[in-house]
Amino acid sequence: MEIIRKGLDRLLEAVCCLVLAMMVAVSCWQVISRYIVGQPSTITEELLRFSLVWISMLGMAYVAGKQQHISLTILVDKVSAQVRHAWMIILQLTFMAFSTWILIIGGLKISAISMLQISPALGIPMGQVYYALPIAGVLIIIYSILNIIDSLRAMQHVEK
Repeated sequence: MEIIRKGLDRLLEAVCCLVLAMMVAVSCWQVISRYIVGQPSTITEELLRFSLVWISMLGMAYVAGKQQHISLTILVDKVSAQVRHAWMIILQLTFMAFSTWILIIGGLKISAISMLQISPALGIPMGQVYYALPIAGVLIIIYSILNIIDSLRAMQHVEK
């Protein structure tokens, strides 16, 4: 299981770093083309907007896998380790339900609906931009399964 987690972590880290580096380069080009060349690039704003969607969705999956998401721990910190691990399992099941219904099913529906809509500057189908949702949903489900397995193992160690 740890091999899968490390592989997914490395893949998402690499993809997010590449997308972020590309976004910085495109932003710099936008400034250069506007103020130095005198003709603003027509594709940079749209490319940055679509890249932000992808990096946000992939980042959300990465953070869920690392269990670094925003959470209120004031009550969880005061309970026993057994209850804490049970709460983490409930939280991961909630993530899985959200990912299934909202990200995967909803994302596939919106992707299918918007596949005929073409982006004005890049000329790509908008459905391809929205594929970030179901991909992030699948990644979150994989991470949630790994997190549940880790919590179950930790619960067994607490019982001993």
